[in-house]
Amino acid sequence: MSNDGTLFQGSGARPLFGSDLLSAVVATVSDIALLVEPSGRIRSAMANPDNRSFGEAAGWPGRNLSDLLLPESLERFRRRHAEMVAGAEAGDKAVYRWAELMHASDGTEGFPVRYSMHWMAQDELILMLGQDQRPVIEIQQQLLNAQIALERDYEAQREMDTRYRLLMGFTRDAIVLFSMATGRIIDLNNNAAALVGAARADLMGSPFAEQFEDRRTAEFLSALSNALPSDLPSPMQAVAARTQRRLVLHSKVFRAAGERLVLCRIEDPGQAGTDGSELSVNLRQLFYEGVDGIVFTNKDGIIEAASEAFLNLTDAPSLSSVRGRSMADFLARGAVDLKVLLETARRSGHLRVYATRLATDFDAQVSVEISATWLNDRADPILALVIRDASTSASLRSDMSLGGDSARGVMELVGSTTLKDIVAETTNVVEKICIETAIELTRNNRVAAAEMLGLSRQSLYVKLRKYGLLSRNEE
Repeated sequence: MSNDGTLFQGSGARPLFGSDLLSAVVATVSDIALLVEPSGRIRSAMANPDNRSFGEAAGWPGRNLSDLLLPESLERFRRRHAEMVAGAEAGDKAVYRWAELMHASDGTEGFPVRYSMHWMAQDELILMLGQDQRPVIEIQQQLLNAQIALERDYEAQREMDTRYRLLMGFTRDAIVLFSMATGRIIDLNNNAAALVGAARADLMGSPFAEQFEDRRTAEFLSALSNALPSDLPSPMQAVAARTQRRLVLHSKVFRAAGERLVLCRIEDPGQAGTDGSELSVNLRQLFYEGVDGIVFTNKDGIIEAASEAFLNLTDAPSLSSVRGRSMADFLARGAVDLKVLLETARRSGHLRVYATRLATDFDAQVSVEISATWLNDRADPILALVIRDASTSASLRSDMSLGGDSARGVMELVGSTTLKDIVAETTNVVEKICIETAIELTRNNRVAAAEMLGLSRQSLYVKLRKYGLLSRNEE
């Protein structure tokens, strides 16, 4: 198919667009083919049957390009037409130009078509073979959106990395991040490197377990794995190989990109801190090593954390065996005791002493004294319980209680005298016991005993004579 139009002319010098073969060829090589007169009037139009975007092209013959193109595209068409005419007059036998024209479309901004414009010299017609550029523009837009998304992800990653680096450098905590699969350090801050006793650059990629004495990698990771399932695991203690410091390790496992990682916070209990960090260390040690049981429950009395001392009191094997259970399971009177603790602590903020018995997992009971504090400075209030073994104190109190001769004497009065007289006698018994206790606690220091009882010295001497205690104490 030449540009001089020999294949488009027959007898009578008429275009052969009616030829089925020629129409099929033209329709195959382009999405749309136009035969345009110099005036811009469209003589013939054919669309590729496989492209449904140009279904309206059947109504284009007889119309002018000015009705189908946007103004700037119409001006571009006219310039290309003038260039082809000038080329033909100069003797160029293969005159063609490329032009991307914007077709007007109802309700849209138009759509682009890239045309190859061929000059047919004998009839001074222009053959325009066009390729629809909308699929190309869609692909370009998708690539652009993908590029923008990548740029945004890259900027977000840089921002998160900056925050992470700033947090690692700014925090007072010593933080180490290492792989659970290999046990090697992935990242750590300078505080952690200082506690371990090496430069940060030297520790990167090294086995974390080797930084501590008598710690093999497999055993070290196994110990961390066993402690990790609970939310508040007991901290692991280890001695740094270089600095010989006794350190405390707190760990948390998580997954990232399919890999198990461990975030480890290292503490030095012997290092004094500021801004309450020393207090936090002391309170943490008290929780784990104190002789009194400490339990934290939610507002419904469900245990969330418990100290080792509480596990000893209840003969519980591990923290996981008590977490999630109601505190009523470990109280002798069950829900009754728990209700008293919760309601009193919620109403007044605290309960100083509540004497009851603690039930163990083996149906044994231990006399205890419980103090409760209601921590409501948070979205979910917490009940904090301090539980003290009162078995020995209960025995001492029973020896000094009304169970002796005085109590028996009072009980013998029932049925033989009035309640008023019995109460008066009981008051005398209690008063005598209190005075005896004060004298014993102060080692016969009567001034201190009087102050302890809120009495004057004269009143104390009067009561000592009343109960026959004065001569005995002087002896």
